Amino acid sequence: MSRVITGTGMSRRSFLRNSSTLGLLAAGAVGGVPLLAACGADEGSAGGSNAFDVKLPWIANTEYAGLFVAEHDKLYADAGLRPNFIPGGPNSAVIPLVASRKALVGIEAIPENVANAIHSGSKIKMVGALLQRSPECWVSLSSAPITQPKDIEGKRLGITLAGKNTALVFMKQNGVDTSKVELVPIQFDPAPLVAGEIDALWGLASNQPVSLEQQGHPATVMPLADYGFNRMQNVIMVTEETLADDKAADRVRTFLEVSQDGWAKALADPAKAAQVTVDKYGKDTGLKVEDQTKSLEAMKPFIERPAGDTHPQFWMTDELIAQTIESLGFIDIKADPSMFTNELLK
Repeated sequence: MSRVITGTGMSRRSFLRNSSTLGLLAAGAVGGVPLLAACGADEGSAGGSNAFDVKLPWIANTEYAGLFVAEHDKLYADAGLRPNFIPGGPNSAVIPLVASRKALVGIEAIPENVANAIHSGSKIKMVGALLQRSPECWVSLSSAPITQPKDIEGKRLGITLAGKNTALVFMKQNGVDTSKVELVPIQFDPAPLVAGEIDALWGLASNQPVSLEQQGHPATVMPLADYGFNRMQNVIMVTEETLADDKAADRVRTFLEVSQDGWAKALADPAKAAQVTVDKYGKDTGLKVEDQTKSLEAMKPFIERPAGDTHPQFWMTDELIAQTIESLGFIDIKADPSMFTNELLK
C-alpha cells in the first residue's frame, strides 16, 4: 500500500499550478481521457424543471463517485431531482456553461479559475468544495522515501512545466535550498520514477501512487497540505442569479443535501462506488474498477471533514477560505471572502 506521511508544516496555506495542469486533478487512476456524452437524466438545463445539468471538469471517475452513487441509488429521484452530469476533458470548460446558466451547477477543479472568471466579470460564486484538503503531493518510491521537505535537497524532482513555479515556491516556503535541487521536466506518467531517472515527482495522491502500486512499486506520499499548501479544490459553483432565484436556489440546496448522502455512501463502500462509476457512468473511459477503488480510497482523507468538524460535507470553513485566499495570493490572483458562500449548505 502507498504510505502517507503526515506532518505539520509552517502556516497552513497552499496553492496549485495553473488550470492546464489541474486537468490531472480529476484523472484519478491512470486511464484514457476520452470525452463523454452526458450521463444521468436524459435532458437538463438551468431552467424551470427539476431536470438540470451539472458540469464536471473531467471524465466520469471516482472523483465524483458520491454524485454517481446518489443518482444510481435514486436518492435524487426520491427528492424530485433529475441531475444530468456532463463529463469534461482536457479542453472542456466548466465556467462558461455555468455563467451562461446552460448548466445550473458546475464543479471547477481549482478555485483560481473561478476567481479569475469573477475578476473578468462572471457573476458566479463558490458554494461548496468536494475536496477539503489539497491532494497534491510529492511522490517517491517507498524504497527511497521522501518524508519531509528538507529531504528534497540533493534530489532530482520530476515536475510538469506548469507546476514548476509552484514547486519552487513550496520549496522556498519550507526552507529547501533550491540550488541543491534538480528539476526534471516530465509529463504525468510516473515511469521516470520507476526507471530511476528522478527521485520524486509532483503528483496527486489519487493518481501516480495508485498507478505505481498497481505496477508493484509501493510509493510514499508527502501531502503538500501538511506543509503549508492546503486549499479547497473541486469547488462547486453557481451564478449569483441562481442564488437570488428562490426556486433555483432551493433546487441546488436540495441537490447538495442529497449529494452529501451520496458521498457518505460512496466513502463507506469505495469498492461499490467504483463499480457503479465504471460500469454505468464511466463505461466508455477504459477505467478499471480495481484502480478506481484504490483511487477513491486514496482520495478519502482529502474529501472527509477534519476530526471534530461537525459542518456538513462541502462546507467551506473560514479557515479553509482564508487558506485558499492566501494561496491564490502567492500566484498573484486576488480573491476575497465574497467569492464564497455556504448559504446553500445545511
